[in-house]
Amino acid sequence: MAIPSGSGTEVLKFTNMRALSNTWSTIFDGTANHIYTIISIVCANTTSADELLNMGFADDGSNTNLTYLMLGQDIPAYGTFVWNDRVVFSGTKYLRAATDSAADVDIWVSFIDQDFS
Repeated sequence: MAIPSGSGTEVLKFTNMRALSNTWSTIFDGTANHIYTIISIVCANTTSADELLNMGFADDGSNTNLTYLMLGQDIPAYGTFVWNDRVVFSGTKYLRAATDSAADVDIWVSFIDQDFS
């Protein structure tokens, strides 16, 4: 993607996923000619067992060639994990996540979407 030089929009948005478990799922999929800045990711474990969370970016909707943001992040029983580091990406990347075992983790992602299409 070339560096945008024309007009565009910049909007605060969110996406969420309920009941994430041990099957890799797409939380967010990017669109061409967009730049995304993830502001925060909030993960809530709604079960009575500790869970390990894995999250990363893929070039497509599969689990091949994942670039991990977190691997084996502990979320205690009925606990919350907050990722406050900014992450910037562009184009058609997929943010995917899964737990190590059967689980029920809710995820909320806040981000800025800069549209230059």
